[in-house]
Amino acid sequence: MGNDLGKELMKKKYKKKEIVDLRKQGIPEIPKSVRQLQCRELILAENDITSLPDELGKLARIEVLDLGNNRINHVPPALGDLAPTLRELWLCNNKLFFTAPLTPNLGKLRLLQKLDLSGNQLEELPAELGQLSALQYLDISGNNLQVFPPEFGNLRALLIFKAENNRLRALAPEVGNLTELSEWYLANNALSRLPPQIGNLRNLQVFDLSNNKLQDLPAEMGYLARLRSFSVNENSNLKTLFPLEQLNQLQYMGLRNTLLDELPEDLCTLPSIVELDLRNNLQIGRIPPEIGRLTTLRRLDLFGNKLTNLPAEIGNLVNLELLDLRQNSLAIELIPPELGRLTRLERLLMSKNNLATLPAEIKTMYALKELDAANNVLLSVPEEIGCLSNLQKLNVSGNRLLTLPPTIALLTALTKLDIKGNEIHELPSEVGELSSVVKIDMSHNMMTNLPWELGSLPKLEVMDISHNPLVIPPPDVLNRGTPAVLAWLRKNEKTGRNKHVTGLSFV
Repeated sequence: MGNDLGKELMKKKYKKKEIVDLRKQGIPEIPKSVRQLQCRELILAENDITSLPDELGKLARIEVLDLGNNRINHVPPALGDLAPTLRELWLCNNKLFFTAPLTPNLGKLRLLQKLDLSGNQLEELPAELGQLSALQYLDISGNNLQVFPPEFGNLRALLIFKAENNRLRALAPEVGNLTELSEWYLANNALSRLPPQIGNLRNLQVFDLSNNKLQDLPAEMGYLARLRSFSVNENSNLKTLFPLEQLNQLQYMGLRNTLLDELPEDLCTLPSIVELDLRNNLQIGRIPPEIGRLTTLRRLDLFGNKLTNLPAEIGNLVNLELLDLRQNSLAIELIPPELGRLTRLERLLMSKNNLATLPAEIKTMYALKELDAANNVLLSVPEEIGCLSNLQKLNVSGNRLLTLPPTIALLTALTKLDIKGNEIHELPSEVGELSSVVKIDMSHNMMTNLPWELGSLPKLEVMDISHNPLVIPPPDVLNRGTPAVLAWLRKNEKTGRNKHVTGLSFV
């Protein structure tokens, strides 16, 4: 539409439309005729607009103005004239990083409920924004803000506040006045401390402080009894938490990569917790028996903690669906048999430990869909693996396996099998029963023959057999890829079964 927009807006079909949607039209500028529109919503997002005409302030009925994803470098005072009607203003992903790019007149928009200024490299915000007494949603994420005005404490209707991906170093005590706030996103900033007034935010349900520079948290945060999701992931200097006894509604807690040296006792009393992320806390070293109290837990991430054992009480987590034990120091003799009580477990991740075999107790994990035991010291896979009739992904790569048990034939739901990097000389013929398998990686082993039965797998699409001293199939077939190999196995299966391999010529 481009430069013809002025003429286009004069047409009857636009002048009386309730919603005028002109996104992705390559528009370089907004014509002065825009003032004649009677629409309630004007969408000019994803164009090439660099400036805003004063005539925008003449839109008498406008309620929603979307100017996101353009190249706008300045917001003129005239936008403040939309105060009688404007409820939503979207200015995300523009070029508002020049001196005073936002007019203080935005503070006149007393009916405004939603304001999006994200992705603009803003370094400061006008204090007048604190006058937006009806504002419920504010997004200032993805800018270069080091502070925001203390006047923001006047935004008492605010429900959702997005301020992640800035350079915030501190929060003013006035934030304690945002007592209606339910969601606050402050991830990826430079916060080293929080004011105790945070404890006044009794309606807060989601609080994300991930990837900051926090060393401790004010005890007053213990009053945030309505929290459902709380994250201090990637605060690598954080040594202490706050009292957790009142957080009866907490469902997610992110404590990834902190300096906590043990799990707080009151953490193990949270009655509603569903997901607990304890990844990369090398100094913790052990999981206390009290973790068995968290019977509502569905996802437990213990990746990268140098754990040497697990408490028997982990078997009490009967609702667990994901257990991530990767990159620890677990040995098979220190995995309690109570692990077998996790009958709802769908994903068991145990790669990069010291396991010489898999626990026989997996036979009762009937719901298991993914088992990852890569990069251990496995010498064998137990026959009990055949009990996992719902298993879809099996990864035992990077071990010392010589073969697989015949009971693998019972894994009829298996779609991905990874056995690369072992010492396997021969696979059992039962692999031909894996009727759902789509991908098999058996590279970097010691196989000379492929089982003829592989040719009968109906869904097999990808098969990596590289870095094996294969004689059968012959090299010219191997070089033509998976479809050719499977076709050759099918064609020569009968001959291959009835004759000794040595000296045979196959076609």
